[in-house]
Amino acid sequence: QPTLQVHGSSNNDNVFMIDNVQIQHMGFTGNQTGFYFNDGLMEEISYQTSSLPAEAPVGGVQINMIPRDGGNQFHGGLFVTGANDSMQSDNLDDTLVALGFRAQNRVDTVYDFNATFGGPIKHDRLWFFSTFRRWAANNYLGNTFTVTGGQALDDQRISDATLRFTGKLNEKNKLTVHYDRSAKWRGHRPNNWIGASINEPISSVVQTTGLNYIGQVKWSSPISNRLLTEVSAFTMPVNYNLSFQPDAAADAVATFDQIRSHFTGVSPRQDTNKARMYTYAGFMSYVTGGHNFKVGLQVRTGDSEELFETRQDIVQIVNNGVPNSVRLVNNQSGHKESGVNTGFYVQDSWSFGRVTINPGLRYERFTMSIPQQSAAAGRWVPAREFADQPNLVNWNTLSPRFGIAWDVLGDGRTAVKGGLSKYDRLAGITIIQPLNGKNIAFQTCPWADTNGDLRAQDAEIAFARCTGSLQPALGNVEPGLKRPYQWEYTASVQRQFGSRTSVMLGYFGRKFWNLYTTVNDAVQPNNYSRVTINNPLTNQPITVYNQDPATRGQVRNVLKTIPELSQRYHGVELQFNSRFDDFNIFGGVTIGNNHGDQDAGDLNNPNVRLNNQGDIGFDSPYQIRGGFSYTMPAGFRLSGSLRSASGLPLQRIYVVTTAEVPGLTQVTQNVQVAERGEYRYPWVNLLDLRIAKSFAAGGARIEPTLDLFNVFNNNAVTNAVQTLGTSLGRPSSIVMGRLLRLGGRISF
Repeated sequence: QPTLQVHGSSNNDNVFMIDNVQIQHMGFTGNQTGFYFNDGLMEEISYQTSSLPAEAPVGGVQINMIPRDGGNQFHGGLFVTGANDSMQSDNLDDTLVALGFRAQNRVDTVYDFNATFGGPIKHDRLWFFSTFRRWAANNYLGNTFTVTGGQALDDQRISDATLRFTGKLNEKNKLTVHYDRSAKWRGHRPNNWIGASINEPISSVVQTTGLNYIGQVKWSSPISNRLLTEVSAFTMPVNYNLSFQPDAAADAVATFDQIRSHFTGVSPRQDTNKARMYTYAGFMSYVTGGHNFKVGLQVRTGDSEELFETRQDIVQIVNNGVPNSVRLVNNQSGHKESGVNTGFYVQDSWSFGRVTINPGLRYERFTMSIPQQSAAAGRWVPAREFADQPNLVNWNTLSPRFGIAWDVLGDGRTAVKGGLSKYDRLAGITIIQPLNGKNIAFQTCPWADTNGDLRAQDAEIAFARCTGSLQPALGNVEPGLKRPYQWEYTASVQRQFGSRTSVMLGYFGRKFWNLYTTVNDAVQPNNYSRVTINNPLTNQPITVYNQDPATRGQVRNVLKTIPELSQRYHGVELQFNSRFDDFNIFGGVTIGNNHGDQDAGDLNNPNVRLNNQGDIGFDSPYQIRGGFSYTMPAGFRLSGSLRSASGLPLQRIYVVTTAEVPGLTQVTQNVQVAERGEYRYPWVNLLDLRIAKSFAAGGARIEPTLDLFNVFNNNAVTNAVQTLGTSLGRPSSIVMGRLLRLGGRISF
């Protein structure tokens, strides 16, 4: 699922909410829902991006989806849109071909069907609302081909059905019951373990979902004209499988070319995923003319479990097609973790004179545990049992928030605003996954393909030189591990000119503390020796590090804070909005930089620290965005959006092998030979347009639409090989070519 970043926030710091209740499940990094939403269900969707109140658990983009309810009249609607390959322009040019890009990513078929219907069951007492959505996005993958030479297809479809009841128990009590069922099928998804720019279709996985639904019960009551209370209970199981391709041979072996960033043979892993999440939330709000006081409690509990399988318990590693090493995998493997996250908050909005202040305070407690589990025997490991590890993480944090707004002249036309807010970093229970003894693990061993069949036999594997561990000791958490947090500081001035135009100039800053990662404490930095080699990117000497052979195979994973890690953002924004009788226009310019350390990898390994600092996340220093809407003669409406942004940062990875460092204990070692951001993807300029006309027909309103995406047929590279070698810079995806899409909406 895509993530959002704003003003230097982490891609973990997204909060998805339905009816003011957080809905992300607790697995992975905590920022995913594992669910796909039905647009027809939503009455409105609000986005908050800065100076969030204390009820917000984290400080990035908060998305609150407010569902629709039925009413005393029957209403319904139908939205349909779609496009196919004949409606898209070719944007493959000679420059891309020269980079080795033979076929661009493009549309095969896309469609969206969304129907809604709601109304009364009993007038003034009980109402219902229902909606069904079916949508698909079948796209050809850039530079990826089948064994017969055709272009590979990423085929997927999603179905969702929702039924919602709203009942008026009496004049001051309302009850809502909500059930939303979703199912997804994806025929060729990239594997979920080892990232590659190109996954041949046979090495992708088939994604299917089991019992995935959202269930919610909400009670709300305006106890008085000043006091409102609301209580919700929410559940969301997320189950899906990522299975080997059915036509992959039973004895197939996954092969990864780490120079070409290319997978073939079969997926390196198939996954079975099961997660459960329960949320309980409630608040009371007291409102007067100049005062809005709110207090609330939010509790999330759940667990996440994955089971892994690797064909033949081995993954082959090659460099430009030349065998290099193998990964021996500890089949059967998996992991299960659980957590409880409790948040209590109090916030206020208080106006006096021309000043409004918004203080708030949030307390959070987050505990994470690993329950008892077992694993069957595999090719390289015996059957295993693992005891429970309770309360590996036990965080208690306080996060103050403060905002202020000043109506400078008292006429509501000039406002100065500021904010200072502390937010916890959103975390998922998967942060303790590396400490789970059942978790997937592997040894990397040299492989000499003596018979040239590109298939590793035991006699060709140098088992005595394997590094890593198939049975790592149970990991642990550094005593007193602190939760990462961030401070956000904002200042802006907003001015209204006349009755139609407003302009805002603002500054946004953010800094992170207490960043952590999992390190191998069994091998310390002083267990590595310096080796000087040539940096092929610059032809200058670079120092890399060889692990002491005496520490080969020693593993003791520890989740710990790395004090020297830091991340920060500084940016300024200029925004404007003008409204006229038949024409509206808005837009803005953002100039900023998100810089710091990458908080991932074993930082006890000095190789991981090489060029570890740079531009991080979705750092795009220069962004221009705008939109407009114009009502033309005869009732036609023309609207559009412009997005122009500097390219995202690239890495330059060099794979060091025994060819460069004879006797390299690690067998292969990836090092960054340039700071992230020293090289970047190209600038992206996109203009999208829509023409629509609405008219009445009987008791219905009909609105046909015509959309034109990427009007100028931009073909900027969006993904490319970042590993040094003959494939460096070879694109695997670009901006899709100009696309015409037809659609329409009927409502009654």
